[in-house]
Amino acid sequence: MKKFIFTLLLTVIIIPQLFAETGTVQLIYTNGTVSYNDTQTFYEFDVSTYIDGGDGQSIFREGMVYVQYNTTIFGSSIVTNGKLVSVTFLGPLAVKNGSNDPLYSLSNNGTDTFTNTFSLTFEADFAFGSGHYGSDTYITNSSGSPVTFMRIKMEVAASGTSTVSWSSSIGNDVNIYREHSDGTLFEALSTTGATETTEIVYSNTGDPALPITLKNFAAQYDDAKVVLNWTTDSETQNMGFFIKRAVKYAADDLSDYDIIASYMTDETLYGAGTTTEQHNYVYYDSDVKPGISYSYILEDVDYNGYITSHGPLSIAIPENILFANEDFSLGSNYPNPFNPSFTIPFELTRAMNVSINMYDITGRQVLHIADGFMEPKRYRLYVDGSHLNSGIYFVRTIVGQEVFTQKMIMLK
Repeated sequence: MKKFIFTLLLTVIIIPQLFAETGTVQLIYTNGTVSYNDTQTFYEFDVSTYIDGGDGQSIFREGMVYVQYNTTIFGSSIVTNGKLVSVTFLGPLAVKNGSNDPLYSLSNNGTDTFTNTFSLTFEADFAFGSGHYGSDTYITNSSGSPVTFMRIKMEVAASGTSTVSWSSSIGNDVNIYREHSDGTLFEALSTTGATETTEIVYSNTGDPALPITLKNFAAQYDDAKVVLNWTTDSETQNMGFFIKRAVKYAADDLSDYDIIASYMTDETLYGAGTTTEQHNYVYYDSDVKPGISYSYILEDVDYNGYITSHGPLSIAIPENILFANEDFSLGSNYPNPFNPSFTIPFELTRAMNVSINMYDITGRQVLHIADGFMEPKRYRLYVDGSHLNSGIYFVRTIVGQEVFTQKMIMLK
């Protein structure tokens, strides 16, 4: 009697292991994107997975993907109606054998399980011992780096919020994910990550003209910096913004535009992706100089790397005027403190004698900057103080009979 009980218990323990492979298949729907041709809008997303509790060397023999979708966005029964555009194998399912034949195939091209759900079934085309399946077909056991094995493309019928997910009517009960080596089912299937939500802007006339609808783009000077503000009414796959700036010498005379800020290094310039909600953005350019005019261009970048430009927008930085009369005007030297150089701005309305020198706190002259008869025009004298030590200096400017002294601080 004791022997019988022991045998029965042993059987109960062993039988489940004969019919279940270690690990839970975790399904993930991710990377939803929208694309366009001349007359259609498409939505695509990836199906990824990892085996929680597996050994990292599992190989699928077969599996099934259910996709529940919003019929308002896609219509109903999209397989029957030809709106399931393509199913592409990726990663471990895309591996070829020696003759370049695929190792996996769809057992059908999709089935309308419900009016708002379709299913896809894939299976291995070769026996496990055929030598075709190896490390490049392994399914990882790492939650931090799941493998993508399928990309699904669907035609869109309307704008709105799209959510694709594992079917709520199916749940996790349909589990035909099998290990290829022995054909046994994995322990369980989890679809908590099998959902992806994306804002879709529908168009039947090709890609919308702009990734963003720009409501306004403005610049103002405030507290020694230029403040750039812009507002979007909507955004379509907007990855982020670049800001370019040029020095404006005259109406049609500008320096080259240089990128001074980028979403790749400044998270405040990240785009909002796809949205129909209004978003406000601001950028502060503090690297500006008095008396200089600047021109700004705003660029937005979509998910495909396409760049759209907005602007240009010009703004003149006012000078801090120390003195002005009918003959000349003198502005504040900048920057102050300086390291190692600074600029002396002034303007003559008639030819005059100008003398400019720099002294340390003992009264010793350390720089001779200008001395002579100067023609009437606008001047920006660049002063190189790289040989000076840190400390306090004084710049004396004599124009005609007027004498001005400005205190300057050198900080190294």
